[in-house]
Amino acid sequence: MKEIKEKIEYIFRNSSSPDELFDAFTEAIRFRINDIEVYKILLANPVLSLDEIKMYAEKLIREFNDQQFQISMWTAKVFENLQSNFDYLESALHYYTKAIQHKPESYEPFLGMIKLYNFEIELPTNKKILQIIEDNLEPVKIKSKIYFALSNLYRRLGDKQKEAKYAALGEKAMESEMNEDW
Repeated sequence: MKEIKEKIEYIFRNSSSPDELFDAFTEAIRFRINDIEVYKILLANPVLSLDEIKMYAEKLIREFNDQQFQISMWTAKVFENLQSNFDYLESALHYYTKAIQHKPESYEPFLGMIKLYNFEIELPTNKKILQIIEDNLEPVKIKSKIYFALSNLYRRLGDKQKEAKYAALGEKAMESEMNEDW
């Protein structure tokens, strides 16, 4: 089994053939290789198209139910790195949203989303990012990180009122989080 895994990892890392990657992926699933790190290599292979990355990610999410959060976060980060194309930006946002659904108490997907905010061009995703954060913030355990990131976002936008509001919410949340730890 170790040899098979190493062979598949080698193909995921080095192949520039979508067909070879597909065959290796099929083999990995057939042998139930459940090391997510191996699949991260596949998802980051630059030869894959947007649709191929999505296809592999969705299959992995179905196959490895207990790894849904990690797969969604990694897929979002792969798309985030390619965000100069609007379709990739939308896909990154989609997978960060999936990560929130899988682990609503985690602050990490929210911080990833905030990094997608485009300060140069007013894109539809900018409003969507802020709306998703607002709608899903309640169950997050460590809200202070999100509030401080939002404060910084509004500082960059020149909105002093919202910058101050989120900085104050961040301070309050941080105090509360520190008291919970004691």
